[in-house]
Parts: sequence; C-alpha cells; structure tokens
Amino acid sequence: MSLIETIDKSKNYLKFSKAISGYVEVDLFKNSDLNKGYLCYNCLYYIQDNKCSIVQTDGPDVNNKKNRIITPHGVCTLWYHNESELKKS
Repeated sequence: MSLIETIDKSKNYLKFSKAISGYVEVDLFKNSDLNKGYLCYNCLYYIQDNKCSIVQTDGPDVNNKKNRIITPHGVCTLWYHNESELKKS
C-alpha cells in the first residue's frame, strides 16, 4: 500500500479552492455509473457526504457555478483513483 492510499479523511488539511483545483461539475454524468471514469465519486479524496479532503466545498468552480458541496459527478485536476470504488472494465 502506497503512502497516498493511507490518507486520513477525518483530518482537516489545508484545502484548495474549487477554482484553483480545477473543479467542475459534469452534469452529463449525473446519472451515470459513478464507479467508472475520473469522477469525484471514485477519487481517493472524496468524502461520501459531498465533501473532499483537499478541495473546499464552497466557492465558485471553474465555470463560476456556486454551491456548497462537492458533487460525486464532479472532477478536478487533483483527482487520484480510489481502488475500492473504481470499477475495472
């Protein structure tokens, strides 16, 4: 197991803004199989209650869309695969 696979999601890390992280919600994937592809849902940093370990929940995304969550169908440039969520095709 690599160091990155042991990140403690309960800790409060310094977080990036949505805009700086490149976060964007991809509404086309809202009803898709979230276990496939580069989506927040299968990212190592994603926390199941619409949060992220390293990206702030509030503030505008790269498209200036504002809400107070990280959606499971979103993605950012910091995405890293979570082996336990990602389906192999």
